[in-house]
Amino acid sequence: MKAKKISTDRTLGVSAMLISLLTLIIFIYQTNIMREQSKLSVKPRLDFTLNQGGNDSIIVFQQVIENKGLGPAIIDSIFFKYNGKAFSLDTEKFLGDELPKLLEYGYLSQHATLGSGTTLTANEERSIYTYKVSADSLDLVTTYLNMGPDNDIPFDIEVVYSSIYEDELWKVTSNSSQPTKLD
Repeated sequence: MKAKKISTDRTLGVSAMLISLLTLIIFIYQTNIMREQSKLSVKPRLDFTLNQGGNDSIIVFQQVIENKGLGPAIIDSIFFKYNGKAFSLDTEKFLGDELPKLLEYGYLSQHATLGSGTTLTANEERSIYTYKVSADSLDLVTTYLNMGPDNDIPFDIEVVYSSIYEDELWKVTSNSSQPTKLD
């Protein structure tokens, strides 16, 4: 048998097809990297802060939610969790119904009602509530809430939110502040 001679044209043609295929694979890979980079550049990250301050006569507690991420956070749901139940984020109604003595010992000087569709831009913070109590009543409040020096507030705030891409959901709670990705 006689060996077939490979022509230069055929070699160049096959080489050009392999290079084109490799270029296509690299292009698809780069496009995926750019898509992920674009998503990360607008990824929100919600976090909670409980501020305590005041003076000798009045103690102020303020619960704040802040977007520490790079892009806007669109709230899907937000609610109080207490004793295994979920309650709408209406602080005055929640405290009045579930923890009424708190409104006897102190008062809400400010509270917000955030809901589904609320958008928090990057670096935006919103106060959820500001609770003021006299220094004389502080022990009554901590006893009523069964709070020791290492205990968290007995109720929690849970938020489910997304980015502007709306294809990923995260959940964060006020007692953990570590967002978890939902499937």
